[in-house]
Amino acid sequence: MPSDLLRGDHAPLRARGLTLKTVEQYDYRVGTHNGETVQIAPYHDASGRVVAQKVRPRDKSKMHWRGKKKSALPLFGQSKWKAGGRMIVVTEGELDAMSAAQAMGNTWPAVSIPDGAHSAAKAVAKAADWLESFERVVFMFDMDDDGQEAAVEAAAIITPGKAYIASLPLKDASDMLQAGRAKEIVNAAWNAREYRPDGILDVAALREKAILPPSYGLPFPFPSLTKATYGIRRGELIGYGAGVGTGKTTLFKQLMLTTMFPDMIEPHDDLPVTLTGPRKVGAILLEENPVKTLRTLAGMRIGVRVHVPGVEFDEAALRHAIDEMDGLFFPYNHFGAKDWASVKERIRYMVLGLGIKDIFLDHLTALIAHEEDDRKALDAIMSDLASMVEQYDFTLHFISHLTTPKGTAHEEGGRVLEKHFTGSRAIARWAHNLYALERDKQDPDSPTIFRILKERETGDATGVTFGLAYDRDTGLLREVELEENRFGFTDQSAGGSTEDEDF
Repeated sequence: MPSDLLRGDHAPLRARGLTLKTVEQYDYRVGTHNGETVQIAPYHDASGRVVAQKVRPRDKSKMHWRGKKKSALPLFGQSKWKAGGRMIVVTEGELDAMSAAQAMGNTWPAVSIPDGAHSAAKAVAKAADWLESFERVVFMFDMDDDGQEAAVEAAAIITPGKAYIASLPLKDASDMLQAGRAKEIVNAAWNAREYRPDGILDVAALREKAILPPSYGLPFPFPSLTKATYGIRRGELIGYGAGVGTGKTTLFKQLMLTTMFPDMIEPHDDLPVTLTGPRKVGAILLEENPVKTLRTLAGMRIGVRVHVPGVEFDEAALRHAIDEMDGLFFPYNHFGAKDWASVKERIRYMVLGLGIKDIFLDHLTALIAHEEDDRKALDAIMSDLASMVEQYDFTLHFISHLTTPKGTAHEEGGRVLEKHFTGSRAIARWAHNLYALERDKQDPDSPTIFRILKERETGDATGVTFGLAYDRDTGLLREVELEENRFGFTDQSAGGSTEDEDF
């Protein structure tokens, strides 16, 4: 026995509800140190000798170890229980282990990790062979975040199918015993949920949702797009690409406007869609001042291009339109901060803090402008966005720049292909839907061709096109019939681009 170990006596811990029988079973003692009464948790080696002690004064900040901790078994109470059996409970502290054991009549084993949540995985790994001798290993850790995270980390070490995580209505087993709720400790141990790594489900968890009939999502501004894609769904990334000056910014703003004001959506008479009330919009437009964005949106709301100098408008109507967007329109004033870490933080706040479900990012390419490895950075951003929309259940619309194609330029009506999106492999891999706008800017009377390049939900909409016309009075796009063939202008750019498709 190390010479610096303290002596003490077995005594019931009445304030904790622990009986003399329980403390004797664990050899837990009460002694003195520096004239102060302390509790002494013994740690034994494999032969059952006390080789270390955890000394617990009234002031927890003075808790300390004595003896040879490295020579002790990794878990408190481990030497007091034989290996093997139906169940063992592992707690976060010595008092919790004794409380759990006492609640179970001191016949079912309970042990504790030595140094709190941060030591859990290490201690369980050292004791894994011994713990694996039991049919069920129940982790009954503290119910705070640290405790529950530690329980998951510890459970992951045990063979799948053996690890369970218990849930308590109070902070820990000691609090439960003090509250006279010993029976609930027993129930928590036997009703603990089997640990499964995140993402692994069974049929029971999916059955009810799987039998629900599919339905349309929220409507787009244009009936043909809603019909082809079945609408806007949560948990999806929707990408848009077009040549310079072909209408993608106008389209983006109209999407924002009809999100805030669904009454502006074109009639969907033959489609089973339901218009919701006004929805909030988070706008991250990295190349436009928020004041200009608000002014343009308000002008589109009243059907006047108020952002154009010399255009007459009713100031009272404009003010009313702006006031209508109060509480609905939340732009990001980037002040030059266009790095992904900053934008990601703002998206999280918009979704979680403001309850916004529709985020608009223009443009994606600006986030990688200063990255050393553009391809790697874009793939990481798209991966993050795909995870975020699924985890937080929102929709993100984004605009991407295009590379220059061979043959007819996009601005002259050249066909847009998936590989023309800057960093196309990352965008095509992670985006749920990809849309393109094609228009010959030299022909003011030509319609814009809206082309669906990718539609993950069913795949049926890929290749579908329809026409859009720009109203120079209202600043809005409207759906029109295409006079030319279904694929629009002659495809002179299908051979590729003049740049590597991934930069």
